Amino acid sequence: MTRELDVGQSALLTDIAMCINYYRLFSPGLYCCTLVPVQLDEHTRLCPGVMVMVNHGNHKQCDPGPSYDWFRGPPNFVLDVFPGDDLLDYEYRRDCFERAQVIEYVALRHTDPVEWIWNRLIDGRFTQIEADDPGMIRSMALPGLWIPTEALKHRNWWAIMGSIAQGVTRLGHHELMESIWRK
Repeated sequence: MTRELDVGQSALLTDIAMCINYYRLFSPGLYCCTLVPVQLDEHTRLCPGVMVMVNHGNHKQCDPGPSYDWFRGPPNFVLDVFPGDDLLDYEYRRDCFERAQVIEYVALRHTDPVEWIWNRLIDGRFTQIEADDPGMIRSMALPGLWIPTEALKHRNWWAIMGSIAQGVTRLGHHELMESIWRK
């Protein structure tokens, strides 16, 4: 199921994908793709805005399809962009990603300021995550992916990339990299 985005949603997706891909540049062993089909199970195929998967080690959850046209299995991290006035098929997509055991699913709404719903898999169910005390969302699926909420609200991509540059210097990111490159 592919959803069409309007110009504003596409621009928001492009900007946040740039930040997530910036994280990937510090994280060899990850795939980061936009608008690529993902076969979650035998009956469920979706096309997320951005998906990130760990490609090696014990955190790997999915694989590229045989011809690299799509992925099969749950990515570690998924992000979708929705119009400002409607979450459209958000509930359906969230339920599919939860059932497939995607670790984090983020829905951004194209509003001013930007709004979001950050879901994290806890005990097999998605729980909405709020920012911690200094106003930061720290991804569990992608340790070191730090998103300052004020910067996200106001589309300050440089501040987000600065937080990511700091986050990838921390132990959680190093441990993820060790799990990818060391047996």
